[in-house]
Amino acid sequence: MPNLFGTSGFRFTFPGTLTLNTLEEMAYSLALTFPDVEGVIVAHDSRLTSVPVSTIFSSLLSAVGFTVYDAGRAPLPVLAFASGFTEHPLGVMITASHNPPNYNGIKIFKKKWELTRDEENKINENMSVRPRLGNPELPIPDDALSEYLKKLSSEINTHLEKKILVDAGNGTAVTATPGLIKKAGGNVLCVNCEESGYFPGRLPEPNPINLRTTLEMARREGVALGVAHDCDADRVAIFDGKGEFLSQTRALAYFFERKLKENRGGLMVTTVDVGMAVDDIAARYGGKVIRTRLGGSHEIAMKDKSTVIFGEPWKVIDPAWGPWADGIRVAVKLSEDVMDNGSINDLFKGIPDYPYIREDFKFKKWDPEALKARAASFFADAILEDYDGIKLNMDDSWLLFRRSGTEEKIRLYAESKNSEKLFEIKRRALTLLKELDFIYV
Repeated sequence: MPNLFGTSGFRFTFPGTLTLNTLEEMAYSLALTFPDVEGVIVAHDSRLTSVPVSTIFSSLLSAVGFTVYDAGRAPLPVLAFASGFTEHPLGVMITASHNPPNYNGIKIFKKKWELTRDEENKINENMSVRPRLGNPELPIPDDALSEYLKKLSSEINTHLEKKILVDAGNGTAVTATPGLIKKAGGNVLCVNCEESGYFPGRLPEPNPINLRTTLEMARREGVALGVAHDCDADRVAIFDGKGEFLSQTRALAYFFERKLKENRGGLMVTTVDVGMAVDDIAARYGGKVIRTRLGGSHEIAMKDKSTVIFGEPWKVIDPAWGPWADGIRVAVKLSEDVMDNGSINDLFKGIPDYPYIREDFKFKKWDPEALKARAASFFADAILEDYDGIKLNMDDSWLLFRRSGTEEKIRLYAESKNSEKLFEIKRRALTLLKELDFIYV
């Protein structure tokens, strides 16, 4: 069977590529892969299809022998948090994260951690076994959200009031982020704060195009900080009172800096597409940075106890809180720090901000070996890495070609400490893709 899993769980169109047969095979495979696990907690996001998918999959899990606890509609951080409870060490989130509304999928956690690649491969292998189903029992309700909110609320102090804009994207963050920031003293302006699987305010991915109206509101209101979530709230985008997006690398670097000061050193595990600011912060405070594939930082962090921060763009993970991507907590912590320091730009003042691009192209084909062979002549002085896509490291610059794990796109990433050099790197990269006939132009 082809591998279902991408960078974080799997996501397909539903109805469409994700079928009832796939869900049936997945339920039985989980029973085979984790024979010692008795309890599973299931939650879902706000999509129109998430309730039926969650209901069907919960019934299938029950039919293969699991005791199923139903957390209902909840943010992904709540589900990950609850998967640490002894009665249900396995957590299943029905979500397609930031993908369009016609997608749905599954993310799986075991004792608060995302699955490793080896565990995903084992699940995929076991899906070829034909399920033999029993009689399902009704799921048992579980109040994971209130426990999560209680735990996170216990960390919050009251601060000087500042204007904070929260765009919940009509997703599950509605249940947590606005109220927690208000508790910290924030004057919260909330947009798209009605849960709806129709996503009437915007599409789920919190990017500058989808957030145009929200960014205009940030400019008009002159907010100290703006945050925006995807549908399951593992991600958070950050913008300022001018309506300008702030680099996700800088967000990672900011939290890394905080941890290095607290711990007098430590390791950050991050991904291939994260920029150079984290390396500068590591050099400044005696830290260390390891990069790996997208969706794989948790596998290294799980083994290396010197890890103080891990994650990837949009996802800052603090193992002292829990080993899951928690956009809600990041939004709350940034809000608290902003209320003590003036604005998000004041807070990030000491974090390097280098010119950076990320662009998507619908691809005709993807041949990494051909790309590597031609890239050597286009970027002769670069050091090539291929553990996730094709990355070319140069003096004060880098370039990454990567096929998306969830969409039919080639992603182009590049960063340089010189904006003119960045423009030239992008020009040469596009020329290379066109010559190889990889993309539509």
